[in-house]
Amino acid sequence: MKYFRFIWKNVFRKKSRAFLTMASIVLVLVLIVVLSSLLEAMEYDTGRTKGAANIVVQHATGLGNFLPLAYRQKIEQLPGVVAVAPQIWFGGIYIDERPQNFFGQLSTDPEVWAIVHDDYSIPDDQLKVWQSQRDSFIAGKQLIDRYHWKIGDRIQLKGTYISGTLDLVLRGVYTGPDESNIFFHNKYLENSFVGRLNQTGIFYLRTEAPEKVPVVCDAINRMFENSDAPVKAMPERQFMLQFTEMMGNVKLLVRSIALTVLFTVVLIVANTMAMSARERVTQIAVIRAIGFRRRQVLVLVLSEAIVLALLGGVAGVVGSFPFTWGLVWMMKQTPVAMFAYNIKISGATLLTAFSASVAIGVLAGFVPAIRSARISIVDGLRQVA
Repeated sequence: MKYFRFIWKNVFRKKSRAFLTMASIVLVLVLIVVLSSLLEAMEYDTGRTKGAANIVVQHATGLGNFLPLAYRQKIEQLPGVVAVAPQIWFGGIYIDERPQNFFGQLSTDPEVWAIVHDDYSIPDDQLKVWQSQRDSFIAGKQLIDRYHWKIGDRIQLKGTYISGTLDLVLRGVYTGPDESNIFFHNKYLENSFVGRLNQTGIFYLRTEAPEKVPVVCDAINRMFENSDAPVKAMPERQFMLQFTEMMGNVKLLVRSIALTVLFTVVLIVANTMAMSARERVTQIAVIRAIGFRRRQVLVLVLSEAIVLALLGGVAGVVGSFPFTWGLVWMMKQTPVAMFAYNIKISGATLLTAFSASVAIGVLAGFVPAIRSARISIVDGLRQVA
């Protein structure tokens, strides 16, 4: 710390160059934080919640095909299964067809909803009212805040691939990992659209423990493999990741972009440090002449690069918050608005950003620091004459 003032002065020896270099680091860190937050939102990890014991059963050929409702009783009889809830994605239009008015609409069995969704919470009185009133629904808190709904409000959903209109009344507010959906009675949907009787989109079930998930999945798949409607049972996390995979290998794309810009900024900072070292050959020779060792010179020059990178890193992390909020706002206007409500800058992302800034400083400053440490005192002082 006794050399910090010396390091600080050399970092801003050329202010314009220092600030431009920091600006490049800021842009890279903002990009890394925003892309990482987006990736975390799209890779909803149920392993972090009690939902790790949940399974989703869909038609083997895809979500576009329905399953017989009679499968429910057979699945419930399997060892390790706690409860099974049939669910149908309604996909209706609320207000208009603009993407910002899109949200999840699922019919289910209210009697077992709280059991299978054990990572969600809802007041007991609201749950009981919802269970007793067939034309009622519950909504996630984020959705409630988004539309300023209140208990007792009515909404209408105009069907798309399921024709007709649903008239629903809000009876409860739930909180949990995903608060961008509504749930309503499957009986209400069946009574409204007779053509869907005895069918469901998926089965959402809870097992006794996460260790039971692979065994139960295998048992379900084998049970219906030779039926007219074969199924594909999978952990909830795998089911959620299907939607990300539909858009291609987003994870690889994001990482490729991050590594490319990271490599580019390392070259930029390395060039800045190399220029600074060349301009200070005489200064380095003088401090060597008054007793500084090669190791001390190496540490000083390397510290300058790290300080410069950290300053850019701090500014980048701070700047990433408004950029992330802007991304959330823009995504709410698109068909992928459901992911926007899960975008948050996590502590792990911030740690990654700070680690990246330190790595930039070390990688960019290592070669210039070695070269500075190897400068000959005689050759350096000769430039004074």
